[in-house]
Amino acid sequence: MGSASDQRKVHLTMPLTFTPEAAQRLTTLSASSNAYDQAVLAAVKTVLSQLELHPERHRVGASQFTEPTAWGRIVDVDEGASWIVLWTIGENPGAIRILRVEPAPSLG
Repeated sequence: MGSASDQRKVHLTMPLTFTPEAAQRLTTLSASSNAYDQAVLAAVKTVLSQLELHPERHRVGASQFTEPTAWGRIVDVDEGASWIVLWTIGENPGAIRILRVEPAPSLG
């Protein structure tokens, strides 16, 4: 059995992948100097970092959707609308594909 350090390396070898839409949204947020956009980016990066570091825990705190099976997590942003990060998993353990990064729908 490997050390915790060895186990962590296994997870880091499976980087997140992104749909073109999700990649474009992150590029747009990163290029913006708007304070709200930067707050959104920071909140989204927290979710992405958690998914990359611990892909085996991708369901924790997430809502599950079906057809196709996907998960999502809503992130709150001060002074603005909440956003949602949607992802699915690949056939290989730890392979996570980010499907969308967008404003969350209002359910109220």
